[in-house]
Amino acid sequence: MVRIFVVLSLLLSFINANALHGELGNILGQNSYLAKKKFLNIIFKDQQKFYVGSQVDIHKVLSTLKENNLINLNFKKSRELYLSFATQQDNPLIFMKMIQNTLNTLGYNTPSTQKVMRDTSGFMWKVTLKTSSAIDPLLFANELTKQGCYISKMKRYSKTNWRYNINISDIDIVPKVTEFNKKIYLKKPLNPYWIDVENAKTVVLSSARGNSWHPYIVFYDRNLKVLDTISKELKSYNERLNIPRGTKYVKISDIYTLENLKRGLSIYISK
Repeated sequence: MVRIFVVLSLLLSFINANALHGELGNILGQNSYLAKKKFLNIIFKDQQKFYVGSQVDIHKVLSTLKENNLINLNFKKSRELYLSFATQQDNPLIFMKMIQNTLNTLGYNTPSTQKVMRDTSGFMWKVTLKTSSAIDPLLFANELTKQGCYISKMKRYSKTNWRYNINISDIDIVPKVTEFNKKIYLKKPLNPYWIDVENAKTVVLSSARGNSWHPYIVFYDRNLKVLDTISKELKSYNERLNIPRGTKYVKISDIYTLENLKRGLSIYISK
């Protein structure tokens, strides 16, 4: 019995090592991975630190690579950057708008669409950007986390060609319908709050006692175009905001972590 357990443990360790190093090869590109393999074996020696369940934790892998200056993103001159964004979830409009907003937040202009594909395996959006550097995948991952989604896989085909598989299953796609002119309590969020505020003029948000809320609030029109964003690094307990004309939805989150809203908040919407 003990021998069986030892054999299974060794087999699991071997499988995990293969999966982790497979992702390292995808992120760095095979040539760069092979050139740095000895160093990678050292910094990724404790393999289990880089897993969530049976899945490689891409975010933690990216953080470690960046800490060790192992991701080269700069070009010698401005070039076309080819990006593919894929998801298995069936919400293409939400997905495309989320990606576009994230790129804009990182300082990239609206990308040029090259191809849109939708089939039984999911949805893919292929775009190009004219830029002097590739997107920093860790900053990209951080922005996605703020929106309640994450990179499940990624692959670097070349310095100017990247693919990101993104899981958006935890996004609350259907915005909550909240009564106007009435104080409503919202419990601790698992994902950013999405509220339908169409035709409203003001919204008052009050953080519950015991929170440490740093507001990150985004107003969208019905096509998910960003109309305004409020982001505050200082802790806040109350926010009274005018709702931009044409707003359909408001997304309420925290710039750092939703744990800062662990006791929920109340919302009062006025016409």
